[in-house]
Amino acid sequence: MDLSAAGFVPSRVSGPREAREAIAAEGAALVPGVAGEAEAVAFGRRVMGARAVRIGTQIEATKERQEREGRTLAAQPPDARGRTRAFAPTDERMVAHNDGFAFGDLAPDYLFLWCERPAERGGESFLIDTRRLIALLAAAEETVALADFCREVPVDHSEPHHPQDTLAPIVRMTRSGRFQGRYHPYLSPAPGEREAAHWPLVRAWEEAVVRARDTGPMFRAEAGDLICVDNYRVLHGRDGHSDPRRRVCSIWGWSTEAVAVPEGPLDFIAPRSAA
Repeated sequence: MDLSAAGFVPSRVSGPREAREAIAAEGAALVPGVAGEAEAVAFGRRVMGARAVRIGTQIEATKERQEREGRTLAAQPPDARGRTRAFAPTDERMVAHNDGFAFGDLAPDYLFLWCERPAERGGESFLIDTRRLIALLAAAEETVALADFCREVPVDHSEPHHPQDTLAPIVRMTRSGRFQGRYHPYLSPAPGEREAAHWPLVRAWEEAVVRARDTGPMFRAEAGDLICVDNYRVLHGRDGHSDPRRRVCSIWGWSTEAVAVPEGPLDFIAPRSAA
């Protein structure tokens, strides 16, 4: 089944209003020529406009940081379900994901990826529109049951050692009317008598996301480019690279349309206890 149409290259725009319109229509936009990190944060706030509640840099994506924090994760034991946390090596293609998946409803609804310096070779980006992906699955007889599962059956969205106290479908409409489609490598069926029966469907969603990632288009973010993303609707990631000088800032934004807004800092490296 061809799922490449779920991937897309963001439209290039010049101002906050155009970016906001492109995000609403397509799921993302690309703004070239943003001079610095502070300017990227300010631009993101203007994109959210009067709905902006909170915005700031959460991650500085570098090879050194990923390797350092990867060693910390590797030292953590499996969780109660036998899952372990890990970062893939930077020279591998990244798993498609929504940023902040460890935090469940506290994940940002907007994401701004500012490229200070691209990798000399590799590191191209990809975007996957989960709304398009679900529509493609629903339109094919062999995958309509998977689309129904994603819409209707609550699953466990937690990451190992970052438990969440709620279950929810993979795809849902939020209270504010936003489409939300989620994927990350730790998705699991809800514990219970239907867990074994639901594992093949969770794996099938994973396979669909991987297929969309590996057959869809990729694009190169150059220095000064700001990728503006609906983090509820769109999965993102990048191709492998080995350049220690590559630096991208992941800026997280919460608007009044977010399911929930955190009050303090978010730490996804240290294990967290259930609330």
